[in-house]
Amino acid sequence: MKTKLLPEALLAFESLARLGSFTAAAQEMSCAKSHVSQLISQLELELSSVLLLRSTRRISLTESGQTLLIHAQALRELLGQVRLDIEDTQQHIEGELFISTTPSMAQYVIGPLMAQFAKLQPKLNIRVDANNRIQDPILEGIDFCIRSGTVGDERLVGRLAGHSLEKLYASPHYLQQAPQLHSPADLTLHDILINDEYQTTRQWQMQSSGAKFTVDLQPVLCSNNNPTLAMSAVAGHGIALLPDIVGESYCRLGLLQAVLPQWYEKPTPIYLVYPQRSAMPKKYRAFIDFILPELKARLSSSAAD
Repeated sequence: MKTKLLPEALLAFESLARLGSFTAAAQEMSCAKSHVSQLISQLELELSSVLLLRSTRRISLTESGQTLLIHAQALRELLGQVRLDIEDTQQHIEGELFISTTPSMAQYVIGPLMAQFAKLQPKLNIRVDANNRIQDPILEGIDFCIRSGTVGDERLVGRLAGHSLEKLYASPHYLQQAPQLHSPADLTLHDILINDEYQTTRQWQMQSSGAKFTVDLQPVLCSNNNPTLAMSAVAGHGIALLPDIVGESYCRLGLLQAVLPQWYEKPTPIYLVYPQRSAMPKKYRAFIDFILPELKARLSSSAAD
């Protein structure tokens, strides 16, 4: 008589495949590492197939393991959906809400908005994760991603919230003592602060109302971190090209001002991304109804704005 596959064993296998170690899988499942090993051995025995190839450094899946992983992932998603459906029957908006976004969005937009949302929904436990890495909300248990540039794949819903435009900013003190700026061509006379993504070309492709101009750069500072560039500009060390959500935050404090404000570089779409679900819990609907209007109010409505 064939035995039944235990859901716990399938979930242990999915955790192990996703996290890459018995220790991490055991921590996620709140059990001993030996118990995870026992569950995997039981699966291999019941399926009469080797699922994992173990070495001292890594774990890899066999062909049978890859096939089983698809079903194990589906089981985890199904059980997660059961929890969501049950939560949706509750009268109150409560529980955990996990948001992931970029460091700049987290610092200048999402962090303050989530503090505001927490006051509206005090029974929610909200976590904001700042990460430049494109994360998989399904595999990593993230409720929503606020993502720039891309949505991901067909399993995800992507709702356009607006565009982030990269614009020029400098401190009032720097502009008082620096050569005057009338067009992008004048930028060659100034100290320039650039993001690392422009290191290869050493150029900005500026545009305004259909006009385009290429600026060749000789930067005094390069960084992969927008707050670093912003604070260097605040200190009077030059002109920085910053996402407008970053630059305008300092302009409101009087620490920076826009330079050639009609010109911009690299309009980037900003999406609210989340897994497709057959049922949407109340806490998710409340979050979407709150965050989309707030983002649209802070972002450019189109790349041509």
